[in-house]
Amino acid sequence: MPGRGSHQPAACQVVQPLASGDRLPRLVAPGRRRLLAGLLGLGILAGLLSIAIGWLIGQLSAGYAIAALCAVIGLVIGFFAAKYLERVLAEKLGQHYVAQLRRGLIAHALRSERGPSAGITIARSTNDLSSIRNWIVQGLVPLVAGLPLLLVSGAGLWLMHPLLAASLGLTLLLEAALLAGLAGGTFASARSLRRHRGNLAARISDTVAARTAIAAGGGIDREVARVQGSAQKVIDASVQRARYAAALRGSALAVPLLGTALVVGICAAAGLPGSAVATALTLMGICAGSLGEWGKAVEYRQNYKAGRRILAPLLAQEEQWRGSDARQASTRDARELLGQPSAVRIHPPARDPDRFPVLRAQPGERIEVLGTQEQCSRLLAAIATGSYGQCGQGQAGVWIAEGRSEDLPEASRRKLVGAALESMVPERGSLGRALRYRHPGASMGKALALAAQCGLDLAALPQAEETRLRRGGEPLGRGQQAALLVARALLREPPVLVLDELATRLPARGYAQLLERLERYPGVVIYSGQLPGIKPTSSWRADGWPAARQP
Repeated sequence: MPGRGSHQPAACQVVQPLASGDRLPRLVAPGRRRLLAGLLGLGILAGLLSIAIGWLIGQLSAGYAIAALCAVIGLVIGFFAAKYLERVLAEKLGQHYVAQLRRGLIAHALRSERGPSAGITIARSTNDLSSIRNWIVQGLVPLVAGLPLLLVSGAGLWLMHPLLAASLGLTLLLEAALLAGLAGGTFASARSLRRHRGNLAARISDTVAARTAIAAGGGIDREVARVQGSAQKVIDASVQRARYAAALRGSALAVPLLGTALVVGICAAAGLPGSAVATALTLMGICAGSLGEWGKAVEYRQNYKAGRRILAPLLAQEEQWRGSDARQASTRDARELLGQPSAVRIHPPARDPDRFPVLRAQPGERIEVLGTQEQCSRLLAAIATGSYGQCGQGQAGVWIAEGRSEDLPEASRRKLVGAALESMVPERGSLGRALRYRHPGASMGKALALAAQCGLDLAALPQAEETRLRRGGEPLGRGQQAALLVARALLREPPVLVLDELATRLPARGYAQLLERLERYPGVVIYSGQLPGIKPTSSWRADGWPAARQP
């Protein structure tokens, strides 16, 4: 029965996001070090090949020789191979890094108390991660591989004449100054575009989700116009970013032409022979190709920084939550608590403990949660998911036989708390997988029999338990989805069973079977909403549950 605990937990604290300057996970990490070392080696190799190619071209300009021509062709093929491998290794590096970020991003969306909209999550998983990948593959890698090439080529020019190396150095300084001056505006335009893209993705997602209500209200044209309004902001922001991108890339291509003119002038002033001029121009041309990548690199860098401002706090928060999950405080094993009656104590984090007492219940009790629909829904979801860890409250939690269930690993905790809530939909995959999601090792036959008792009609499905579920449970109807979720929650009779009005969507026969089962349920049943036929043994008010927070 309900009662007051001796603890007075503090209010649930919002995890503070990291500052905008905080970094993403390290790029130099196990699994990527060899790729980075390989890219650096390829850059040095390309530089050495460029010197050899330039020297041989100088020799050809002095006098034709078939051996020198064949050597140039061979070295050019080698240069091509080095650049080919550089691009492949860069893609592997970028994809490996983005895969790590994607895991953290999706895990954060699934753990969040109020996860972001589908549109925002999709935008982050595409636009923001693409900006990270582009910076690594087409920005960072050309710099890593291009700097050794520039240094080796500069050394070759120095050996020919110090002023030639100086002309290359002056070109580098001029280009760096121009690109640095454009970087700030590029960053601001990238942030603006990313924000408008996220808003557009969220609006499209919400609009499509409400398509039935929109069509019924005759509002299709109005909603399309609103989407177009958001799209126009994306268009304007894209054009603004294109202005900076054009300036970056234009300067990165134009400045090396000045460097080439300097090389020609120095060669003429120094009276260098024609072979030296040909070699110098060849080396400068190779360097110009590398410098031409700098404009894209700066553009991708600013896009990366804009994406990092969004992703870094989320990933840091996910890391904090994952670290909290790894610190297991419970000394009990889930297997010890299954199949035996256990007392339950639930200590939620409330701002006002006097208004929100601790729940203590004995096996066989049915606890009705009272309060607003939002308060009840959020409280039941927290009990089902063990999300108290996000609040940083050491005293808050769910105790089953005095073993804290939320401190167990997810694979163990899911066996102790079964939940069937309106906010749930079946996962993508086979029906059999969804049915045994809490207990993957459970007997398929027993799980299907339980689902049939809850009203799941397998005979209507051509592939039975192998039916593929998608888009939130299709092809199952709402009643059949409810039968699947309730059966999954009941599987192996967990010590705590959490229900809400989702149960009323069961077919009549399934709901009657559920009522009979709840009357003799050996664990603790906690429910909210109007569930006709269920007789509560006591009630528990959710008035003290903290108000919802925006993600």
